[in-house]
Amino acid sequence: MRQLLRFVFLPALLLSLAARAQTPVVLTPQPLGADPGRAAAATLAPTPSAAAQRTAALTLPFFEDFTSPRDGQPLPLRWQDKTPDYPNGSGLTQHYGGGGAYVSNRLAVNPLTRGTATLDGLRANGLPYNAASASSYSGTDTLTSQPIDLSGLSTANQVYLSYAWQAGTLAGAPVTSGSGSPVYLTLEFLDNAGRWNSIWTYNGANKTTNFRQQIFPLNQATYFHSNFRFRFRAAGNQSSSRDAFGVDYIYLNRNRAANDTIFQDIATSQGLTSPLQSYTAMPAWQYAIAGASALNPTMSTTVNNLLPSGNPTPINWLGTVRELTNGGFAAATWVAGNQPLLAGARQVAIQGSSASAPLPAATTPRRYRYTLALTTNETNPLTLPNDTTYRDLELADYYAFDDGTAESTLSIPPASSGPFSYYAYPIVAAKNDQVKAIRLAPVFNNIPLAQGGENFLNRSVTVAVWADNNGQPAPTPLATKAITLRNPLGRDSIFAKDIAFDVPVAVSGRFYIGFGQAAGGQFLPYGYDLNNTSTAPVLFYNTQNTWSKPTLSIPGTLMMRAVMTNNVPLATQAQQAANAQFSLYPNPAPTGTTVAVSGPAFRRAAVLDVLGRSVWQQSAAEAGLPTLHLPAGLPGGVYLVQLTLADGTVATRRLVVE
Repeated sequence: MRQLLRFVFLPALLLSLAARAQTPVVLTPQPLGADPGRAAAATLAPTPSAAAQRTAALTLPFFEDFTSPRDGQPLPLRWQDKTPDYPNGSGLTQHYGGGGAYVSNRLAVNPLTRGTATLDGLRANGLPYNAASASSYSGTDTLTSQPIDLSGLSTANQVYLSYAWQAGTLAGAPVTSGSGSPVYLTLEFLDNAGRWNSIWTYNGANKTTNFRQQIFPLNQATYFHSNFRFRFRAAGNQSSSRDAFGVDYIYLNRNRAANDTIFQDIATSQGLTSPLQSYTAMPAWQYAIAGASALNPTMSTTVNNLLPSGNPTPINWLGTVRELTNGGFAAATWVAGNQPLLAGARQVAIQGSSASAPLPAATTPRRYRYTLALTTNETNPLTLPNDTTYRDLELADYYAFDDGTAESTLSIPPASSGPFSYYAYPIVAAKNDQVKAIRLAPVFNNIPLAQGGENFLNRSVTVAVWADNNGQPAPTPLATKAITLRNPLGRDSIFAKDIAFDVPVAVSGRFYIGFGQAAGGQFLPYGYDLNNTSTAPVLFYNTQNTWSKPTLSIPGTLMMRAVMTNNVPLATQAQQAANAQFSLYPNPAPTGTTVAVSGPAFRRAAVLDVLGRSVWQQSAAEAGLPTLHLPAGLPGGVYLVQLTLADGTVATRRLVVE
């Protein structure tokens, strides 16, 4: 009987194991533990000139919809970028440690207009407020206005502050607020005794909300002084971006009422999708073969009509593309149209085909800017900037599916034993080529291992290239390369240095790029882009030597890129060694910025365009100085900085000017 029972139970056990093996893998991206993209945006942001710095209090009206900057900290002309002290009304001083709010079009869900300020657990430099513990909750970002002179007004002037707010981002919702884990967004007014008065608070409830309008009167005489300020203050997890709130469309003015939240404004709300159909960037020579077939037939953005009622408003739009490099491409139109926009309409798509304006079949790197502008017949100059949006396209030497920024992270699930685990993406080359390197975006959060981090240690990674095997990566890679990622990476971009193969890997047609880790429990999150789902290819996951297509709980794009050679022989090892001695900062660099050269001494520096023509040289008086004073009129684009060494050899580094 026991033997019979064994045979009865055995099929059931086998069925159970088979069902378990066939259970689809679900991958859940996690919040950012750090965001190097914020630090890069802060580095690239232009510093206001001394004449433009605010020296006097603002006056009414105060309006902010965060259309500028596109990425970075709020404009210092309207928002405090210092750390001031305030009297607290009792003869003591209160220290204000705020800041950290981040302006972008990256994080908000269905925003009112292009650009939103996000308050979360990451500082302005992209690092967490508390890297010592993943379970620390307390105050995080704040957003504080510059002083506003209200001394000549009173409650009789009916001064109101209105704003839109949202709980959560594309990456998820803030958790529920608790006594030991405060999660909230609050609004405060500064009175004439230096006290911050709480006006409104929203407590986290583990859900993402739509943007909601709030309006509050300045109904106390103590608010009408020459140094009035208001601020938004957030609290939540201090080691990640998980507990986040958005703030937008802030308006402070006199002669308003409690129902004054109706705005005559038609605005772009979300960024343009990629001009390419399957990628966000591709090698110039691959585009030269693919041509207009590589362009996106449904490139789009969205617009909102903030008027809640009334007749439809007729609008027109024009989409153009121009070259930022020096290839001689004449500006062209990729879309034009018009339609009546219904009152209260939200996230209405405007789309056209980028193939309507084919780009030149050039094999040298080019950079293009796609713009879409609305004509809405608005008369308020404060709302005109949000009528335009743009996106840049780079045709250089790499394939990308992401836009270079991460809103979340994704890790390879750790395994205690067994072979390597891998992620892989497919790429289809229009012509035979070679993969020179893989470009990854690791995110070190520097939280102790016991708290879910990488314990301040270096981490190894292996990159690989596979041929196609009936629609999935072949069992064995064509080539692999293992390196150690140094912690910290010491960079001003989210991408690590290119991980180059010892010998470029020849590929044709459909092939795959990816990265993996050995079993043993060590892991590292990598950047995950939530804004380019239309270009996200199928993600393949290999565990226990078996490929599968996992389900992603949040749609997005894992940030890994393939750097190609166009079958051109690479520089000799000696030349590569000479090049590697030097680095440029900042890179990318704003037009007219001084670029610092780090490395050995050199005799002379020059800048070449993508056609190899000299566009700038150091003067004799500055020859060999490690600071390159680039001309203010140098157009945006991709350049080579050529450094002549004492022995006559030449080292080169790539420089992007924006």
